[in-house]
Amino acid sequence: MHRPTLPVTPRSGMRRGSTLVEALVACLVLGLGVLAWLRLPALTARELADARARQDAAHAVAALAAALHAQHDYGADPVARGLHRALLPAPRHPGFDCLDADCTPAQMADEDLRLWSELAAARLPGARAQLDCRPPPARAPAPPWPGGCMLRLRLAPAASRDATLLQWRLQP
Repeated sequence: MHRPTLPVTPRSGMRRGSTLVEALVACLVLGLGVLAWLRLPALTARELADARARQDAAHAVAALAAALHAQHDYGADPVARGLHRALLPAPRHPGFDCLDADCTPAQMADEDLRLWSELAAARLPGARAQLDCRPPPARAPAPPWPGGCMLRLRLAPAASRDATLLQWRLQP
């Protein structure tokens, strides 16, 4: 005996199989969201490390600005001397012992810069710093700054980023 079968019609205007496609698209979107969420801690850690390095750099520059100001006060003005020196990596020479012997203001200034270099090298591993001091020009201002000191600090690159160059203009 043959039974007549009723034709299957989609419910209320839906085509057959559309729910399967919608489910696959939803799974894809959900999967991409989960992958992005799993990457978030690594991005956060890298950004936090960069922020800490910049904060350490700012503290080091504030200490250097104080040292340059003190040098100016005790007669070893780095601007008048036209100081141009690489501060990081830290110089390897032993420096002066101004606690046990008399030092000239210039020797005291050099010792200040050497000590700053050692401390900054410990806080900013792999960084490079260049201090360039020049007196103000007699006539029109010369680029890139009209006088004083410019510190260029290049932080060591993070995992896959380029090195960060920071610049400060310091007035002793």
